[in-house]
Amino acid sequence: MVKVSATKLRNNLFEYLDKAAAGEIIVIQRNNQEVARLIPTKQTNWRDKMHITPELLVPPDEFIKPIEDIWENYV
Repeated sequence: MVKVSATKLRNNLFEYLDKAAAGEIIVIQRNNQEVARLIPTKQTNWRDKMHITPELLVPPDEFIKPIEDIWENYV
């Protein structure tokens, strides 16, 4: 999120439009108070940007186990 004054936005409009097109949210301020937001028209899916896929270290059956089974040895 980028905060910018209305005057600076007016002077560099196409620069901020490019940032919004790239997915950035632009907060427009007048007298240091937020008056508007410039947001991209299409929200990108954050899952598509993930490069690392989590890997389970245990089988799924063990991972999702009822709690009663876990505590049987301690009771």
